[in-house]
Amino acid sequence: SAALPTTFRALADGADGAPPSWAQLRERALQTPTGARLAAEDAERANGGGPPHRAAKLRLFGHSPSDVRIKLYRDSAAWCPYCQKVWLQLEEKRVPYAVELINMRSYGDKPDEFLRKVPGGLLPAIELDGRIMTESLVIMQAIENAFPGTPALLPTDAEGLARANELLRLERALFSDWCALTFRSGLGAQRGFERTLDEVDAKLGETDGPWLLGGPIPSLVDLQYVSHVERMCASVPYWKGVVIRAAPGAPNAGRWPNIDRWFDAFEARPAYVASKSDWYTHVKDIPPQYGPGQRAGECAPYAASIDGLDGSWKLPLPPLASSPYLADQLQPGWGALEAGAAHEAAWRVLSNGPAIARFALRGAGTPGQKRFGAELADPYAVPAQGAIEADVDVLLRHLVRWLLDGGNTPDDAHFCTALVAGERDGGA
Repeated sequence: SAALPTTFRALADGADGAPPSWAQLRERALQTPTGARLAAEDAERANGGGPPHRAAKLRLFGHSPSDVRIKLYRDSAAWCPYCQKVWLQLEEKRVPYAVELINMRSYGDKPDEFLRKVPGGLLPAIELDGRIMTESLVIMQAIENAFPGTPALLPTDAEGLARANELLRLERALFSDWCALTFRSGLGAQRGFERTLDEVDAKLGETDGPWLLGGPIPSLVDLQYVSHVERMCASVPYWKGVVIRAAPGAPNAGRWPNIDRWFDAFEARPAYVASKSDWYTHVKDIPPQYGPGQRAGECAPYAASIDGLDGSWKLPLPPLASSPYLADQLQPGWGALEAGAAHEAAWRVLSNGPAIARFALRGAGTPGQKRFGAELADPYAVPAQGAIEADVDVLLRHLVRWLLDGGNTPDDAHFCTALVAGERDGGA
C-alpha cells in the first residue's frame, strides 16, 4: 500500500504534536484580518458581488440577475490569454455576466454539453442574448457594440480607430517575433523582437497617460496586448535569458520604461491583479498550448530561479523586497499582496481541503489511462486509499496551522524543516 516518506511519517504520527481540527483551524483563520476579509468576499461572490476573482461564477456590478445577457465560457485554470482579455473587458466595462469554467484541452476533456454548443471546443466563447460566439477579438467587438457606453473601450472617431488598428497590427508583429524567438533555436530572432518592443515602448510614450490610446482607463487595444506581453515577460528570460521587465536594480531594469509604466498602471487595477499569473505558471502552461520553448543564450540562471532550483523556494521564503533571488526580483507587482499571503493560502486550503487531499493522493495512486499535455494534469487518476488518506489529512492540517502561525514557533520551525526533508526523501 502507499506510504509516506519517513519525515512526513513522523509528522503524521504526531511527532510534531497533534494538529487542530479543521473546524478549529477555520475558527482561527476567521480571527485573522485576512481570513475575515476573504470569508466576507466569498459570501459576496456567491451573490454576484465582491472584487474580481478567478472563482467568480456571477458578476452583477449592482444589477439584477435578470439583467445578465452574457455567459462567458473560459478556462478553468484561469490561464488562457484569449480568455483573459475578454474577462478583463467585461470587468472594466462592468457588464453583468455569468461564467462557466471549461478545461483547456491540455488539462482534460471538455464537457459534451459545451461541445454541442461550440463543436470545435474553442475558448473563450460567449453566449450573448442566446447567440454563441468564439474568437476573442470578434467577441470583444460584439461586446463593445452591445454595451457601447459602459464605458466604451474603443474610439469611434476615424483618427482614433486608425491608431487602434495600427497598434493592433503592431501587436500581431510583436506576437510573431516572440514566437520566432521563443520556439526556435538560436538567438537570431532576438534583435527583431527587441526592435518591436522598442516600437511598442515608443507608442506608449506618445500618450499623456500610461495607456496606448490615452484616456483614464485601458482600451480594448491595451487588453489585446497585455495578455500576451505578460506571458512574454516570463518566457523570454526562461528560454532566452532576455529580460523585459524587472524590479528597480535588477538586471535590465528600465530598458523599456513606458512598458514598465503601463504594467504599473495595470497592476493598480483589481481586475488585472485577479487575472494575472506568476511566471512559473506561465512557463509550465505555454508548452502544452504553443509548443516547447527552445533554450539559448544566458537563460540558465533565470530558468533555475523560476523553477525554484536556486534556493528561492526554500522555506521560509524571504520577503520579496529583500529577496536575493532572480525570480523574485524579476516579477514586480506582487509585493502589495505579500502581507496576508500566508493567511490567504491557509484560507484557500481550508476552503478546498478535500480536493487538495485527493490531488495529493493521486501521486501515490493509479495514473489515468488517458493522458493530457499539461504537467500534473491527470483528471482520470485514481487517488490512493487506505491509511494514507488520514495521514495526508493530518499533514494538511499541520500545513494550515503553520501558515496561520507564520512560522514563528518552535513547532513551526520543526514542521518547516520536516517538509523540506520530506521532499528530499521523495515526498510530493
